[in-house]
Amino acid sequence: MRSLRTNGGFTLVEVMLALAILGLSLVILVRSVAGNITAAQDSFYMGVATDLARGKMFDIEEHLLQEGFQETEEEEEGDFSDEGWPNIKWKYLVEPVELPNLETLMNLSQEQKGEGEGSGAGTGEGEEGTSDLDKFQSSALGGMLGMLGMGGGAATESGGNASATAGFLQMGYPMVQQVLKASVRKISLTIDYDTGVHKETFKVILYVTDPAGMQKAMGMLGADQ
Repeated sequence: MRSLRTNGGFTLVEVMLALAILGLSLVILVRSVAGNITAAQDSFYMGVATDLARGKMFDIEEHLLQEGFQETEEEEEGDFSDEGWPNIKWKYLVEPVELPNLETLMNLSQEQKGEGEGSGAGTGEGEEGTSDLDKFQSSALGGMLGMLGMGGGAATESGGNASATAGFLQMGYPMVQQVLKASVRKISLTIDYDTGVHKETFKVILYVTDPAGMQKAMGMLGADQ
């Protein structure tokens, strides 16, 4: 009697299923490797751009120190070709810092204080018993000016004292405006670069002061008075 003998192996369906799994695994692996490469490249360029931005900000500060603060805005742009990175570009703007007028600031302070108190806040006196000067002095800006000796300190119940404080504030605030405008500058540095995959941009803002300019402005104001 003849015995039947079968050879072990995979069927066509099993082979196709195995190839499909292998292909899917390779696609996931390739995407993961490509994502890691892109992330590493982005991180590398971000580090380089950050270091270049830091150095450029130092150069701008040195320029302002040598040339002095200008009354008008200064704007310039270029790239880091000298540093070996022509694909990384910079643009900066230097502008004077000027506070808005006192009336606008008082309105903003009152709005912020009203939002902080809410509709359920208040006691017997409520907001109706609080003067505009009281609201301003209890705000963040009023507290800052109070530390400078211009806010008149805490609000008093006497109408005469409040009027005197308001008058002092109105006379002193323009001096603060002029001093800040003469001695403080805002530097806005924008960095643009291309990683080869996509473009990126970020902005760095720095405020610089000139103590000599501040003393000069205060001396001129004192001489005028």
